[in-house]
Amino acid sequence: MEVEQKLGKEHSEALEDGNVLLFSRNGIFQARVYKGDRKYLYRTLKTRDVNEARRLARKFYYEIQIKREQNLPLTQKSFNAVIDEYIALRQREYDRHKEAKNNSSNQKTTTIYMLRQIKRVSKFWKEYCGKMAVDKIDNAVLQDYISWRQDYYSKFAKDKLPKNVSLNPADKTLEWETVLAKTLLKFAHERGYRGANALPTWRYIATKKIVRPAFTMLEYTKLYKRMRVWIREATKEEWRYTRELVRDYVLILANSGMRVGEANNLLETDVVEFTDDVGRRNYMFNVKGKTGKRVVIARTGVVRYVERTLKRNAEWKERWAKRTTELQRKEGSLRLEGYEGATDKADWFFRMADGGRVITLIDQFKAVLKSCDLEQNRYGEQYTLYSLRHFYAVNMLRRGKASIFDLARNMGTSVQIIEQYYGKDATPLVLATKLGG
Repeated sequence: MEVEQKLGKEHSEALEDGNVLLFSRNGIFQARVYKGDRKYLYRTLKTRDVNEARRLARKFYYEIQIKREQNLPLTQKSFNAVIDEYIALRQREYDRHKEAKNNSSNQKTTTIYMLRQIKRVSKFWKEYCGKMAVDKIDNAVLQDYISWRQDYYSKFAKDKLPKNVSLNPADKTLEWETVLAKTLLKFAHERGYRGANALPTWRYIATKKIVRPAFTMLEYTKLYKRMRVWIREATKEEWRYTRELVRDYVLILANSGMRVGEANNLLETDVVEFTDDVGRRNYMFNVKGKTGKRVVIARTGVVRYVERTLKRNAEWKERWAKRTTELQRKEGSLRLEGYEGATDKADWFFRMADGGRVITLIDQFKAVLKSCDLEQNRYGEQYTLYSLRHFYAVNMLRRGKASIFDLARNMGTSVQIIEQYYGKDATPLVLATKLGG
C-alpha cells in the first residue's frame, strides 16, 4: 500500500461529491483522486489561483474516469521507467542469490552474465523508444527497431566506435534483443502499465544460423600435441600453471560437450567419480547452464585430465588461501563473482593462477591456436572455445556410439539443434557406413 501523502494545511476542500481532494502546499495547489485498493493518484496543478485549481482538479478527475471506462492504464509509464524497474528487479534477484548460503542448482536466479547482458541491450531500447509510453509500443514499433539497430553504428565516427563492436548485428543478436523487448512489455503488462492493450505478437526470427566450425581430428591432434610443447615453453611458474589449466580445460570440453559457461561454473563437488557397467572408471559433471541442471557424462579419456586438474588444485590451495583476503578487497572484480560462496569443501574446479574463478580462457586459447597456425579453418571461419563443443558432437555422431537422442540429452540441447548445427557434418559418413554394411 502506498503511504498517503501529508496534506497541506493552507487549503483543503472536497470536490465532485468528495471524489477529489483539492489542497495546497506552499501556496501551490494539488489534487488527489482515489485510485482504488486504498491508493490515490496525485497531480500538482501548478497554480496559486483557487478557481483555476478547481477547474484543473475536476479535469484531472474526469480524465481518470474516462480511462477507467476505456480500461486504459490510469497512469502512463515510459518504457525507460519500465526498463529501470525491470533491471532493479533482476539486480535484487542477483544480489539475493549472491548472499544466499544455499547455492542449490534448482534455484531460479539471475546470473551476473545475464544481468550484464540485460543492461547492455537495454541501452539500445532506451535510446530507440525509451521516452514512449509503454502502452503505445506495438508491433510496428518492434518491427521498426530492426532497421534502426542495423544502422545504429553507421552514424559513429570511426574513432568513436566502442571496442569490439559489430557494425552489422547478427540475426541471432537481433532475435535476442527483440525477445528482451517483449519480455519487458510482458513485465509491464502484468503490472497493469499497459491497461487492456494486447501485447505485441510480432517476433523477429533469425534466418541465418551461425554454425561454429569444428576441428577435424587431424587439427585436434595437432592442437593437443602443440599444447604439450607450449607448456614446456613457459618461463614462469604461474604461466606454466595457466597453460596446464588451458590444456586440461580444452581436453575436458572436447570430450564432454559441455558449454563454456557450464565448465566455468563447476565446483569440485560437481565432479563425481563412478564406474560404468563395463567396469571403466569415469567422471560425471553436475552442470547448470542455460537449459537448467543436468548430468554430463564425458568420454572415459577425461579421467586423467580431471585427476590432473584436481591434483593441481590441491597443490595450489595453500597458496590461494593466503591470497583470499587480498582478492576479496577487489570488490566488483568479475573473477571473484561468487568466490566467497565457495567453501574449502566446494571450490571452483577450474581456477586461475591467483585462485579466482575462470571467466574466460579465450585469450590463452587464441594464443595457442596462433602458435600452431590453427586460428581458422580452410574456409576462413574463426575457431573459438565453442568449437570444442562442436568437435565433440560431430565426433560422437561420426563414431556412431550413441544415438542422437542420448547425445542431445547429454549436451543439454534438442535433437533439432543437433541435426541443424552438427548433424550435417557427420551424417554423410554415418550414412555411408550404414549403406556400406
